[in-house]
Amino acid sequence: MRDEKLHELTEHFTVIIPLLQRQIFDKMVLPDFAPKRIPPASYRVLMLVDELGSAIVSELSARMNITRSNMTPLLDKLEKHELIRRRPCEQDRRNVFVEIAPAGEALCRYYQKQMAQRFKDMLGGLEDDDLYQLSHHMGRFKSILIKASGESRS
Repeated sequence: MRDEKLHELTEHFTVIIPLLQRQIFDKMVLPDFAPKRIPPASYRVLMLVDELGSAIVSELSARMNITRSNMTPLLDKLEKHELIRRRPCEQDRRNVFVEIAPAGEALCRYYQKQMAQRFKDMLGGLEDDDLYQLSHHMGRFKSILIKASGESRS
C-alpha cells in the first residue's frame, strides 16, 4: 500500500513540475534592467542567495548540488552585473560569503511579482470551490514538503 502511494505521488510530481515549468517559469519575461546574458542556473543561485540573505559558497554549492568549481563562474557573472557581492569570512579566510546586492534584490522582487501574477492568471478562471479546495490542499502540501525536506520555513 505504501509503495503504491509513493508511486502515485511520484507520478503526480512528474506531471506537476514540468507543467509549472511550462506555464509559469518558461513564460517569465526579463525586465529591461536585467542583464541579458546570465544563464538560468545563475538566476537560481541569485534567488537562493536572496532567500538565505547571506551564505558561503560551499553552502550554495551543496544546496544546488553544483560543484564549487562550477559555482564560481555562475557567481562571477552575477558579481560582474552587480547582482551579488562576495566578501571573505573574517573567521576563516578560506570561506567566502555571498550576499545579495541592491540590483539583485530588485531583480528577485521583480521575478516574485511576475511569478505571482502568472499564478493568478493561471488560476483566475477556476470556480470558487476549486480555489478553496486548492488553497486548502496547497497549504497542507507546503507543510508536508517542508517537513519532508527537513527545512523549517513557514
